[in-house]
Amino acid sequence: MSPLDLVIDAAVFAWVLYRQRRVRRVRLRFSTRVPVLLSLFGLVQFLHYTETHSLGAKVSAVAIGSFVVGAAVFGAIRALTMRLTPLAKGVAQQATWLTIGLWVISVGVHFSLSAVVSSLHGPVGVTAASLLLYLAISLGVQNTVVHHRAVRFLMRGSDATGIRAGALDARSWEEPPKD
Repeated sequence: MSPLDLVIDAAVFAWVLYRQRRVRRVRLRFSTRVPVLLSLFGLVQFLHYTETHSLGAKVSAVAIGSFVVGAAVFGAIRALTMRLTPLAKGVAQQATWLTIGLWVISVGVHFSLSAVVSSLHGPVGVTAASLLLYLAISLGVQNTVVHHRAVRFLMRGSDATGIRAGALDARSWEEPPKD
């Protein structure tokens, strides 16, 4: 892991946290653009790391377990802490400070696996090399759960919140439905 990679990872994590705190409209069409782009960059970074470091089966299992269990579980839990607010044509989302705290804890748990990797005599840099993949999976799971919550929120409370019933028929909640 080069110092440049670490700076990039820290910048991406800071950008994710900044973006989470902004009030943003939840799109009707689920978008995977950011998690997919992060996955691609993370995969390149991780594969580059594995070209020069031998992971072995046990260390690979720890890294994959971190993605599947850690990233997915924390992503789902964080999604439940996201604030949803009704808008005239949809729903807005914003991370609470609890959400931000869970992001920090999540990344801390991912990096704490370096102790497990070390006990397996593996390269401890694998947790840093896999951070972008971890963020991508965790963000993807969080976005999926938030999107489902937003759709349920609209279907359940469209009358009480003043949202037009046709909001779910629009191609995107960012543009008004065509009458």
